[in-house]
Amino acid sequence: MVEQFVAAHSELSEPERQMLLGWRDVVQGPFEVQGRDGPALVVVNLVDELTYRVRSNMGPSVFRRSPRRSFLLARLVAVGEEWMISGPMNVWRAQERNVAYQMALEMSLRAPEAVYRNPEKLAQAWALQRQDRDRFVRFFGSDLVVVPGDQVVGRMADYHAFCRAEVSGTPSSVLASDEAVVCELPPDVVDAETVAMIYDEVDGLGFYAEFGLVEAAFADPDLLRRRHREHTLAYLQDDSVGPLVLRRLAARDPERASVVFRRLLKKPRFDWTRDGEELLRAHKPEHFRRAPRPRVSPVSERLAAYARRR
Repeated sequence: MVEQFVAAHSELSEPERQMLLGWRDVVQGPFEVQGRDGPALVVVNLVDELTYRVRSNMGPSVFRRSPRRSFLLARLVAVGEEWMISGPMNVWRAQERNVAYQMALEMSLRAPEAVYRNPEKLAQAWALQRQDRDRFVRFFGSDLVVVPGDQVVGRMADYHAFCRAEVSGTPSSVLASDEAVVCELPPDVVDAETVAMIYDEVDGLGFYAEFGLVEAAFADPDLLRRRHREHTLAYLQDDSVGPLVLRRLAARDPERASVVFRRLLKKPRFDWTRDGEELLRAHKPEHFRRAPRPRVSPVSERLAAYARRR
């Protein structure tokens, strides 16, 4: 809507255009009040840990009920170098910090993009993902592991116990059973004959149902009938399946991969080395539109401490 408005009003100056387009990027969630700075309120976002200088179009008097160390639930839009409150604002007293912490913790885990507004947090997330991938490789012996679908949950529980033991320094045999992490997966993964667990450096950890059938088709294109064909085609056409799994299978033997896609697509001149990336971009546009992001979400020390107390 903002883009359409700007496009329809050519009389807008460049600063006005930039201000309006900036409204596409909003910051919302719980904030801790640091104090007043003239007519503005200085707050720290509990999710990204960045400081925001906030104004209200109702005037500075609206901030009288927001003393230092209280908490706000608000939505901010950029206006130049500062921020404006947009919509309603809730205020929690300092004694109600746990309400704000719980919301911030849930946002950090559910919407990591909100955390990544902070470049330092984004760098930390990449570092944490590299460490976690290293543990995965040390536990499983590879970054690609194929297991029966009904064993995935158990294998991941063992892996999480290994991670907790390594991070905490406590042997996994003495960790309390109520600390076990339950890996919830969709039925198509759990019910599959085989599942590949791939921990990629960029794409993070992914689960790929019926990987064995697709892997066999890439090893022997003559198998591309019925179930082998169905699942190999699904790996290509399903935009929720990232390109990495097809890239990995094709990299084992690009010539055989060319044969696989010639038969799948009925294109006798298809060549994986020449045409592979264009094919992936055509079938998985959302993946290429998104900037690469880690699959882990770092939380602040105080949110981590709150989670431990719970």
